[in-house]
Amino acid sequence: MVHLLEAHGVRVFSLAPDCLEADAFSTTRHCTPYILLNTRKTGERGRFDAAHELGHLVLHSGYQSPRGPEAEAAADAFASAFLMPRAGILAQQVNNASVERILSAKGRWGVSAMAFSYRLRTMKLLSEWRFQQTAKQLAQLGYRKGEP
Repeated sequence: MVHLLEAHGVRVFSLAPDCLEADAFSTTRHCTPYILLNTRKTGERGRFDAAHELGHLVLHSGYQSPRGPEAEAAADAFASAFLMPRAGILAQQVNNASVERILSAKGRWGVSAMAFSYRLRTMKLLSEWRFQQTAKQLAQLGYRKGEP
């Protein structure tokens, strides 16, 4: 993800050690886009954070850009679609996927199990009830806070 961003002119840096409570940050200065990432996150989380910040750069550039929960939700939706495109997910035939299937498929996409589950839910491939059950199981297995 970092190589892709840099290949398209985005300058990517690590957040300073005293700023590691933040996940990531993006800005534009003199027409150059910048993304700063927390390097203490898992690879899966780092990829999602980078795609999320790309979403902010693409969707929310300019002086009248939205802020707050609406902007964060839009950047999350962008990151999900960018990292897990609809056509690719549909090709994997993961409708009503079990936790085992989700854990198996997440590696192909390089995202967290929770991000993959959430994407399935937004694509209506997991019902709300099934998503809640999956989230509980993943939490019990330690996937809610990180990727064991």
